Amino acid sequence: MKSKTLLVLALTLSFANAFAQSAEERVLNTEPIDVDGYLSEKQVTDGELEQIRSEIRKQKNEVVLNKEKTKGFKELSKTTEKLSETTEEYLDEKKDAQKEIAEYNKKIKCLMEENPGADCAKYVRAAREEQAPVEAPVVQEIAVAQAAPATVSTVEMEPAAGMGDSAFETIKMLFQGGVTNYNGEKESLQADAAGLRIESNVNNRFSMGVGFNYAQLKTDDYANGSNIYGNNNYYGSQYYGAYGQKGREIQYKKMGIDLYGKFFITQGTRFRPYIGAGLGYNMADLKYSQNNPYQNTTFGYNYGNEAYKTNFATGTVSLGSEVMITRSFGLNFEGTYATGLGSSLSSQNSKNVSNSPDQRRLGQLADDIINSNSLSIFAGAVVVF
Repeated sequence: MKSKTLLVLALTLSFANAFAQSAEERVLNTEPIDVDGYLSEKQVTDGELEQIRSEIRKQKNEVVLNKEKTKGFKELSKTTEKLSETTEEYLDEKKDAQKEIAEYNKKIKCLMEENPGADCAKYVRAAREEQAPVEAPVVQEIAVAQAAPATVSTVEMEPAAGMGDSAFETIKMLFQGGVTNYNGEKESLQADAAGLRIESNVNNRFSMGVGFNYAQLKTDDYANGSNIYGNNNYYGSQYYGAYGQKGREIQYKKMGIDLYGKFFITQGTRFRPYIGAGLGYNMADLKYSQNNPYQNTTFGYNYGNEAYKTNFATGTVSLGSEVMITRSFGLNFEGTYATGLGSSLSSQNSKNVSNSPDQRRLGQLADDIINSNSLSIFAGAVVVF
């Protein structure tokens, strides 16, 4: 009985041991389970795959960094714009303060002088109007400390435009446009005119400069139908009539250069009336707009392609005023009278006058313009450097 019991116990232990070993193998061979409770796929990897994964992680990090940098640059741009606005405001306020300080210093200096000059007239006049005795105050120059470097300097009042005391201290450029009327012995014509001038001060009342001018006009050759050669029928029916009853159109162009001087009547800083005078050298060109060739074999006259060139000297006087809007920009208004100094210095015909009657007409018109009295009205701008 005892042996049977031992046999049953042995079989039971053997069976239990085998069951335990089978359960352990099943657990070890079971697929891994992820955090969500699902079976995870078997991870297969090697060196190349790990390198790829590392590069992916690196690029993801760089994407995050680039986004942060972009955000930083946007904020930097906004702060830079604010810095620019505040700096501009600072400079404007600084200029205004310097101007007021310089005005104060100049006023005190004028009141201290026993014989103040013309520049001090407004301060002396204001003091007299207030009827307050001007005592000898202690002059205290107000100084402005510069931001960088930290130095102290006395602010001086800038001279008004065109009022520099030293020769050639102020350079000005004047742009002009207007009209010129020529009143000759036989003709009265009007031309469009423009000019450019560059001038500099010799002192605070006198300046000199050089000017470049241009003028052009068109006129009908009325004189060509007035029986110049005593043959109205010839001009009216065969040639002159081809252009109507007005004759051909004449084009006149002139370019010139002149040297001039200006004397400023007052020393105002805004309104500066002046008178001036100068000498000029001019080159003129006349030709017909219609240059259809025509030849009359009976009388031996040739027409078409006539042109005339000449050069001459002029003398000018002017009266005007500069109106300064700022220290470096203003307006200019001027009237100029000019007349030719004698006849033309030289001339050139494109055709022989003896067999081209209209060639003579161009020369006659040129002489009339050269010896005419011309009046020009100009308006323009003044730029001070």
